[in-house]
Amino acid sequence: MRKKPKVVVVGSGIIGASVAFSCLNLGAEVVVLEQTKLGGAASSSSFGWINASFAETPAYFKLRNAAVHAFRNLKEEIDLNDSVRWRGTLWWEDSGLELKKQFSDLVERGYTAKLLNKDEIKSREPNLKDVPKEAIYTPFEGAAEADRVALAMLNILSNQGGKVIEGCKLEGVNSKKGRLFSVQTDIGEIFCDKLTLATGAAAQNVLLGFDWTLPMKNRQGLIVQTSPLPKLINHVLMTNDVHFKQNADGTLTVGEIFNGELNKNKVALDLATDVLLRTSRKLALSEKLIPTSIKIGTRPVPIDGFPVIGEVEGYKGVYVAVMHSGVTLAPLVGQLLASEMLKTSQSPLLEDFRPNRFTK
Repeated sequence: MRKKPKVVVVGSGIIGASVAFSCLNLGAEVVVLEQTKLGGAASSSSFGWINASFAETPAYFKLRNAAVHAFRNLKEEIDLNDSVRWRGTLWWEDSGLELKKQFSDLVERGYTAKLLNKDEIKSREPNLKDVPKEAIYTPFEGAAEADRVALAMLNILSNQGGKVIEGCKLEGVNSKKGRLFSVQTDIGEIFCDKLTLATGAAAQNVLLGFDWTLPMKNRQGLIVQTSPLPKLINHVLMTNDVHFKQNADGTLTVGEIFNGELNKNKVALDLATDVLLRTSRKLALSEKLIPTSIKIGTRPVPIDGFPVIGEVEGYKGVYVAVMHSGVTLAPLVGQLLASEMLKTSQSPLLEDFRPNRFTK
């Protein structure tokens, strides 16, 4: 009987959980290591917008667009009704010519989008008080509570024989003649055939026996969660000065616009108060927005802004999966990378995003 390949995945956020889940589905023996909180640091403080609206290159758009479809298909394997909503997006971070250019770019790429006028926006969002003149409606987009999606995958993995070890720190990688044979952790050595580093912002950290680090330009972002409210909004709303969504349990998730920088001169509580004030001005509210959670998270962003996915040159069996837009990309990246690790089938979708671009 052929021995199952043993895979270690470092990082339990939505990327690591997706890779681990997909490897399990392909018949591997899987161990997930997490140093801090199960569900991942970045995933637990992510806004969770699932989209392909913004992509700087055609290759990146193809990857993200395929990823949205992969995420939608995930519901056939996992019940995500409490953590993922497919309500579409209304976007007006820009206005005038900039908004029209964004719309034309989407249409040119074949992305399903519609330009709405003020009356059409009001019809879709009757509780929106500050209604813009125009917005772009992208109906196939959604939003996820990323840490809950990750935990759902990890729960299935554990129930089907996989192992999840919390509070375990990866210290080094052990190779012989350039091929991985084990990892060194603070609880001992774990033998494995394949290793995936889905460590997010920590990908730039040095590991013993692994002379490769990923150059990063990580960015901080603020996310505020409110107490539950009656049904208030119907879409992900990406406005000119704040973005927000309503979750399945009625809570709102609110954050700074994605193209903005976190104001480092403000303390978190003051910034959260400001963000909630901006949100409340846009809505016809019957009750006050009450924050229940304020998080400043670090978005893992590789130095060139694009995902880094695949085997690391010179270290056979060691793979990396690090990216911003991790929520959107996670299910597809998990499937493609697992297939690459265990079936040696490489997807052309990943061609532009290999780790070796930093060593050429």
